[in-house]
Order: sequence, then C-alpha cells, then structure tokens
Amino acid sequence: MNSTNVLLFELDDLPIVEIAARESHSSHGEVPSLLKWTGSKRSQAVRIAALAPTFNRYYEPFLGGGAMLYMLGRQGSVGGDLYAPLIAFWTMVRDESEHLIANYTEQWTQLQADLPGYFYVVRDRFNAEHRPEDLNFLMRTCVNGIVRFSKGGQFNNSFHLSRKGMLPQRFAKIVRDWSSHIQGMDFRAGDFEQTTADAQPGDFIYLDPPYAGNKQRYIGDLDVERFYRVLEGLNCRGVKWALSFDGTRGDTSYDYTLPKDIYKRKELLNSGYSAVAKVLNGPVEMVTESLYLNY
Repeated sequence: MNSTNVLLFELDDLPIVEIAARESHSSHGEVPSLLKWTGSKRSQAVRIAALAPTFNRYYEPFLGGGAMLYMLGRQGSVGGDLYAPLIAFWTMVRDESEHLIANYTEQWTQLQADLPGYFYVVRDRFNAEHRPEDLNFLMRTCVNGIVRFSKGGQFNNSFHLSRKGMLPQRFAKIVRDWSSHIQGMDFRAGDFEQTTADAQPGDFIYLDPPYAGNKQRYIGDLDVERFYRVLEGLNCRGVKWALSFDGTRGDTSYDYTLPKDIYKRKELLNSGYSAVAKVLNGPVEMVTESLYLNY
C-alpha cells in the first residue's frame, strides 16, 4: 500500500526462491531506513523477497521507500514513480550521494539551532521548488514520516516535536550503503504502465499501488480497470509479477477482489501496526496485506 500514485490528501480526510540463494539479496535481512515513506515494505521485505521467482530484470513501478528494490534490485533494475521529486531523490542517492549527505548535515545543524522554525522554512521552499534534498529532510523530520499533501499538491505535514532528525553520521552511512546498492539501476518518472513498458518474458515486477478501498485518503485514486488491463497484458507477455494490493486493518477489510483469472495464488502477510492510527490517536490495529502472484 504505497503512496506512489501521487498522494494528495488532507489530514481531515484520513480514516485511518530463497534469499540465501541470491547474491543480490540483502545479506542481513534488513532494509536500511533511508527515506521514510507511507506504506513502506521494510517489515515485509524478507518475506516478499523469499517468494520472488528467478528473473532477468527487476521492476518496481510504485517505488516509494524502495524496500523491495534494496532486496531484489541489481544492475539494470528499474524503479519508477509518478511523483517526480521522489525519483529525483533516488537519482541523487545513486549519482550525488556525497552532496545529499552534506546537504542533510547542513540542514540538520540549522534545525537544531532553530526548532521548529527551520522545518517550516524548508517546507515552504520545497513547495516552491520541489528540491529532492528538501523532500529528504522533510520526511526525516515530519510527524511519523507520513507523506501528506493538500488538495492543491502542497506538502503540509508538520514537524515531529520529539524528532530532531537522524544523526548526520548515521544518515551518511545509510546513504552510502544505498548508493552502492543502486549503482547501474534506472529510475523513471512515470506511471506503472510507462515504467514497465519494456518488460520482457523472464522479467519480474513488484507492484505496490495505493491501498485499495481507502478512497478518503487518496485524491488521485488508482484507475483499477486500467490497472487490471496492464496486469493482463503482462501475463500475455510472459512477465511475472507480485502485487501488494489490499488487506485488513483490525476488523476492517480493504478488498478489491482481484479478478481470479489474472493471478494464480494469494499470500497474506502481517505488516505490523498502523502508523497513521498513532498520529490520529485512534486504536492501534494490526495490519495485514494480500500479496497476489501470477506464478
């Protein structure tokens, strides 16, 4: 349930195979937390990766925080997202990691000297200029790392009063780790169909679109019928895919009932407790997600 189909929502609107066999998988079973992003798959990454088939090229068209890219990506892999500043961030991690580290260190220092005023200076600048460095800073210091935009597309989450940002030394280590991991990968600003247009038989795609059924949260909701047609087209082309699409939160079910003729099996994975519920002071409920596989 990633946020990567351009997330636009107001706070008032919220309800709130085997890894050891692949040298390209994470050796330590964890994904370093580089960019906080709503719907991160860090808690499920090991389990999803263990279900991945043998593949030639890996695609992730709803990239978000990139947890599965860290687990499965290798040279030639493709990460995509509609939200251009997010793709600019990932490109910067790959190509300008030391610049990103220096920028974060400078911004972190300014934040310590002006709490919380500097956060809002950066937020205003990001809304005017959409700099990837500022997106990184905001996601490191906003409330619970939740991506939140106004209906007009302005980032409007607030400063997390108890979060002064990750220490620069730790951030630098994580950025360098990620930068080494994603060398030779291709990042594309575009929708899921554009990102996967050149996928071939033997390739593998992991899809994590916005949480199904949660229409109050996402303004630009997924065109489900078009999405199904793209999945059918991938089946016809011999491309394997796995899809995180719906699930449950507490006693509430979010179910799109994926057409049974376009997938072969379904796994149910626990993903921990709802972070958004913590922000809204609602019940802290267990979240599970369905993983659909066409193989």
